[in-house]
Amino acid sequence: MRVTLLTLFNRFVALVAALVRIVCIVMTIALFTIVVLAIVFRYGFGQAVSWTEEVPRYLLIWISFLAAASCVLRREHVGFDVLFYAVPKKPRKALGIVLSLLVFGFGWIVFRYGIVFVQDFGSDLMETIPYTNYWYYPAMPISGFLIMLFSVKVMIDEYMSKDAGAIAGASVETVGMEDRP
Repeated sequence: MRVTLLTLFNRFVALVAALVRIVCIVMTIALFTIVVLAIVFRYGFGQAVSWTEEVPRYLLIWISFLAAASCVLRREHVGFDVLFYAVPKKPRKALGIVLSLLVFGFGWIVFRYGIVFVQDFGSDLMETIPYTNYWYYPAMPISGFLIMLFSVKVMIDEYMSKDAGAIAGASVETVGMEDRP
């Protein structure tokens, strides 16, 4: 069996996507647990814990950025499928690649300016706990990198797909399978 560079890239992207989903699930469980514990401590024991508002907020930031990147790969962001499918197949394929390039550009902006953001504001202290913001600000550049990586995968899928439908509403699992019974 011959393993191509494309196969290795697809496996790498699938592994990264799975890790991103696992991290999002773990962070969501942590967020839920902290909020429930905050409610129990506040109303059950009459003791408000100061960090139970701030930490869930930062977990939500991470979840939002990582999930947004994951949605690029799964093609689950808002789109105009009607307009996309109104274009003939050959121009649609080119349009899909152009749209992926635009998403890549957005990812680059988030990545590049996320790094600047971390450098400029990462040393600031959090409001209620004595830690710097370096642990949650990297969500921006990491998400930007993932958006770029996943948009490259979508571009490749779009180029390799015979029907030019990888962008609009089709998930990674269904690209190229529209005609199959």
